[in-house]
Amino acid sequence: MSLKSLGLPDALHAWMLDHGLREAEPLARLRAETAKLDQHHWQIAPEQGQFMALLARIAGTRRHLEVGTFTGYGTLAIALALPPGGEIVTCEIEPRFPAIGRPFWREAGVEGRIELRLGPALDTLDG
Repeated sequence: MSLKSLGLPDALHAWMLDHGLREAEPLARLRAETAKLDQHHWQIAPEQGQFMALLARIAGTRRHLEVGTFTGYGTLAIALALPPGGEIVTCEIEPRFPAIGRPFWREAGVEGRIELRLGPALDTLDG
């Protein structure tokens, strides 16, 4: 993944973030925390998270399955978009990365909607 959408010139990307991004405070701080990691490029771009959340709202998503959590930015974006009672099952093999995001999930009040399954995603999907 990238820290910005593919194909956008820097000036257009900056304008889009300045004028079109609606990012909850916990999302912004999780993105900043993730940026400190060597693997920060694994994170989705903020506009991608916003778009995924929009799709979840439009589709009326109540249950979401995510393969690959990393620090949980996308997980948090979707969780914030779910209606009351909505839930996410997210699969991650490396426990240290989602541990970074959990405090932000808690702060945003959506930790109870997120079921993190540690281990190979195929095992979760088979179950």
